[in-house]
Amino acid sequence: MVHKRMINMTNFLEKQFKKAYRYLFEYNTDKLSIYSQFSGKILAYLTYAILHKNYIMITYRDGTSEIGKISKRLSAGRFVLSDIDQKILRIVDIDDIFRIDL
Repeated sequence: MVHKRMINMTNFLEKQFKKAYRYLFEYNTDKLSIYSQFSGKILAYLTYAILHKNYIMITYRDGTSEIGKISKRLSAGRFVLSDIDQKILRIVDIDDIFRIDL
C-alpha cells in the first residue's frame, strides 16, 4: 500500500516537473510574429527590461536577432545590451529594432 502511494507520488511529481520545464524552457512558435512594433512599444519594453532585469529577444530590421539583458540607457534612443553570456556589450539604437519579445 505504501509502495503504491510512493509510485503515485513520484509519477505526479514527474508530471509537474515536466509541465514546469515546458513552461519555462520551450519556446512557443505561435507567439512568433512577422509584424513590427512601433517605437513607443519598443521603448516601453526596453524600460521594463531595465527595471525588472529581464532577458529579451531583440529582432533587428535586417532579420537578425539577439538575446540578452539591457544593462544601461545611454540616451533617449540608445541602450546597452549585454549578451546572454554577458561577455559582449552592444549599443542598440531604437531605430534599428524591428520588435522585442520579453
